[in-house]
Amino acid sequence: MTHFRRLLTLLLAAGAALVVAQPASASTPIAATGTFFFVAAPVPSDFRTADGNAFVTLFFPAGVLTGDITGTFTEQLQFVTHPDGSQNLHGNATCTCAVAGRTGVLVFDNIAGTTNPSGVSNAHFVLSGSGGLADLHGQGTAIVTPTPQGPLGVYTAQYSFDP
Repeated sequence: MTHFRRLLTLLLAAGAALVVAQPASASTPIAATGTFFFVAAPVPSDFRTADGNAFVTLFFPAGVLTGDITGTFTEQLQFVTHPDGSQNLHGNATCTCAVAGRTGVLVFDNIAGTTNPSGVSNAHFVLSGSGGLADLHGQGTAIVTPTPQGPLGVYTAQYSFDP
């Protein structure tokens, strides 16, 4: 009987070690690309200046995403314009979106970037979802270019659905 208990203990310990040694499963990142544009003029607020820099917050009440991520969004960005004309920006956007056949709310958070004197902005962001997109996590970049019709953006992102 003692031999049986030792064998059983060894088998259980080996089984437990295998369970612990299993790598965490994560889904493969999925690439997403597309465009976005604004369908309503931004609403400026919070004007102030300090040390030669100008600060303003812009709220974009309506925008449209197309491509691998589709939907409508709102966005709030804070801009700092420096004496040389360059700008830093940060903010977030919230989209009622469809991604890979799922729908929900997608947040583009920690948007951070720069705008050069010609008006072209480069930014990066972090993605997280809720509702049908609750397990979506990712990150991406955006380039926004001024056009006669208004700013036009191009995005690229990598996302996965992981709990």
